[in-house]
Amino acid sequence: MLPQLFWFSHQRSIKIDQKKIEALVQPALTLCLTKKRYQTSSLPTMVEISFLNDRVISKVHADFCNDASPTDVITFRHSEELGEILLGIPTIARHAKKFEHPLNHEIALCVIHGLLHLLDYDDIEEQERLLMHREQDLLLQHAIKHA
Repeated sequence: MLPQLFWFSHQRSIKIDQKKIEALVQPALTLCLTKKRYQTSSLPTMVEISFLNDRVISKVHADFCNDASPTDVITFRHSEELGEILLGIPTIARHAKKFEHPLNHEIALCVIHGLLHLLDYDDIEEQERLLMHREQDLLLQHAIKHA
């Protein structure tokens, strides 16, 4: 069963097309269910996705990761029912420019990254990071083809 996604924008500095992002994420979400890291991995029934500015995501990053720098994505699993993906839109925009990706694709990639974290993927160890990045790139390519 697909989780319900709830979208919130708490930043105004960068114009984003939420409908296009949602359209990109939807096909990836369906495929995510086949990419569970472990047999017992599952997505929460509801996932909140919030677009944040650098100030807010830096505060969360400092509070929970002891790093006060802005970042692109932070994920929390609060329960079996609720997950949260926080997106640092200015950081994502800088990455999109650096890697010459459309902003909508870069935001969708970060949502997919967060969904994989909710499916128990981790990117701390190098081997795990490579696996996670391979999966997220496959999911994004699938989403682009099917959006």
